[in-house]
Amino acid sequence: MKKNTIMIQQFILVLTLLVSAVSCSGDENNTDDNGSQVPDPNPDEEVSYDIPEAEPEDMGFNPEKFREVDSRAALMGRLHSLLVIKNDTLVFENYYNNFSEGQASNLKSSSKSILNLLIGIAIEEGFIENINETLYDYVPEIYNDEMDPRKKDITIEHLMTMTSGLESTSLDNYSAWTNSDDWLRHALELPMEADPGEWYAYSTGDTHLLSAILTEATGMSSLEFAQKYLYEPMDIEVTRWETDPQGYNEGGNNVYVKPYDLAKIGIMVSNGGIYKDQRIVPEDWIEESIKFQVEPQGISRPFEIEGYGYLWWLVKANQYSTYSAIGHGGQYMMTIPELDLIVVLTSLSQGSTPGDHFTDIASLVEDYILASLEE
Repeated sequence: MKKNTIMIQQFILVLTLLVSAVSCSGDENNTDDNGSQVPDPNPDEEVSYDIPEAEPEDMGFNPEKFREVDSRAALMGRLHSLLVIKNDTLVFENYYNNFSEGQASNLKSSSKSILNLLIGIAIEEGFIENINETLYDYVPEIYNDEMDPRKKDITIEHLMTMTSGLESTSLDNYSAWTNSDDWLRHALELPMEADPGEWYAYSTGDTHLLSAILTEATGMSSLEFAQKYLYEPMDIEVTRWETDPQGYNEGGNNVYVKPYDLAKIGIMVSNGGIYKDQRIVPEDWIEESIKFQVEPQGISRPFEIEGYGYLWWLVKANQYSTYSAIGHGGQYMMTIPELDLIVVLTSLSQGSTPGDHFTDIASLVEDYILASLEE
């Protein structure tokens, strides 16, 4: 009976996501942690340009076909930025709909992939021993004697694969969670729907608990840790990552990063954690993170889903497998290892996103960018 109940819950979750056309991340709305509209970030911040540049034709693109990429992108009313990187070289960069190169984009749930990198760094630096350590090891104060004892078995790995077993904080539960006085306790006090590691349920609450682990393990906020170990070594400036009422940075949401800087992070990941000859993230961590770990629910439309890694989406673009950071409203950092190609694409994250925007994103990537590569 329990198994049948879980199957019904999974079906309802998938159906809800498909009907509501939740972007490509599983975020439940376009609002901030308090349910209000997120203001546009301030423009005209300095951009540190250090990615080599070349013309598309020098990197194997058909120049006539590639010119159509910009024309198609300009027709997308919610698109903010588009960058294309081939062989670690920037071949295209443009901004749309009054968005400028100096503005930081709200990555929405693409923030989860940033968090993955931070956990890997924390393990390498000795702040965290391994992914088998539990949530209880780091934040025992949010537990109480009345809780389901299985909650003490929730590990870092479970949180990274959305298999904590906790009822999701997303979708219908999102507003109640973000309007609560204590996000950590609220997430943990939700009922267990399965044993940890038993089944996948997309939940930003899982990644928020992960952010708390990072903070308690390092003695720094997740933003401070990211600035010291990820952003500053790469000459990236990030100052905004929203917090909960207790001051914990949102583990799976609302990091603001300039698209160009997101491209730098994409290059670093594609090079096994190295950027400009400097080791940023352990190579073995990246290899494990972008591998299949669990079968997710169908919430990364319109691209075909191949699986979920450690906070990375594994989707296909045409016939090519990718690992991708995907955020609500159309925030993408998509890497195609077979082609040594990275596409960074950000969009308006406010308001209701029409389904055709996601279809247009897929068409832009598959029918224009990939189609312009010479055979």
